[in-house]
Amino acid sequence: MAISAEEREKLRAAWNGHCDALKQVASEAIDGALGDPADGGELAELLRSIARLAAMSLQHRLDFNDPDFPLFLRQMDDRFRYGGPDNNIAYFMAALRGDATYRLRGNNGGDGRSVNIGRLWHDNIATAANGDFEVVVSADEQPGNWTPIAPGLTGDTGIPDQYPTAGNGITVRRYDWDWDRDLPPGWLTIERIDPGAPAYPPALSADRLADQVANATRLFLAAARWWNQRAANVRADNPPNAITPPSTEPPGVRDFKPPMTGGKAWLYYGIICLDLAEDEAILIETDLPDGPYWSFTLYNMWWEAPDIMNRQTSLNARQAHVDGDGKARFVTSARDPGVPNWLDTGGARRGFLHYRWFRPDRAIPTPVSRLLKVDAVRAALPADHPAVDADARRATLSKRREQLARRFQR
Repeated sequence: MAISAEEREKLRAAWNGHCDALKQVASEAIDGALGDPADGGELAELLRSIARLAAMSLQHRLDFNDPDFPLFLRQMDDRFRYGGPDNNIAYFMAALRGDATYRLRGNNGGDGRSVNIGRLWHDNIATAANGDFEVVVSADEQPGNWTPIAPGLTGDTGIPDQYPTAGNGITVRRYDWDWDRDLPPGWLTIERIDPGAPAYPPALSADRLADQVANATRLFLAAARWWNQRAANVRADNPPNAITPPSTEPPGVRDFKPPMTGGKAWLYYGIICLDLAEDEAILIETDLPDGPYWSFTLYNMWWEAPDIMNRQTSLNARQAHVDGDGKARFVTSARDPGVPNWLDTGGARRGFLHYRWFRPDRAIPTPVSRLLKVDAVRAALPADHPAVDADARRATLSKRREQLARRFQR
């Protein structure tokens, strides 16, 4: 069958609209409308983050957006780190529709991990002895392992005002906090199981592709602007180089309703807006929360996690050194201060340091921070705080690279 004139023009309009959006957002970035890059390096990072969001938007809307035949998209990895990710979490998302019923199967992969599926956590999911589990996902409550979806969910068009990349289905988070263990790979599958499920997906048509590209354009525009506005909100709300107390509201996300389990929040967050000279450092001291997991993570000015494989840009509860007095102490700086809990800015003057307390019970500590010279760090630490020389640092980074290469199959 010949291509109609209407099909040609619809495809042309969708494709040109996407290209126009790329040019428009890039121009906004270069002209300073999406932030205030201080130098060429910050602007390059901003444009790279925009390119990654464009790639994600097309991949999501073209290949992972059929609610009748859903697949899990891994949203982030060691290269693609938009949106302030926790480096210990694997984020998966599948497109769903609210009038359908789905069966999600998986295996958590063993101790040292936690999984969050919609409103469920691993400790309230009935699981087989080998770690396998099955969860029903639907608008109507089901017996056994079940998590709800919104009845009006359409699967392919909704872009929420907050977290625009997470609004058309279900999100699964797998927490991998024990990097020392060679854990078996966790796995996830999902399928539509209600009687209305079609047997086969439709063949690709001109109309369908044009709609997918147009939807990807809308997602790209929303994501690029929302994430950069969030970073601007954080900088506007907080003075530089001062740590904030823990809050159930993620930094820069206003009017946020935190998810709760048993009347308790899942996560508490805090942040430092970094603005450090080359010879400056921030020393952070904290008591420990009583939850199963916590972390400190660096981000660049555009809410991306910087190089997680070749620099120590994050530490979690299993990795961080704790001093004899029960406190953890971290140092953020461009120069290596010779301490185990160094968070390496990679020479960047500005960015963010983000901490997370995961499912704390009663102990929700407030860290304290102070700005000082890198050369003054050692004198500000307890006498028994370990020193880390260049050889020890190289060994730590070599181990980190191997752990992450295994996780991401690099």
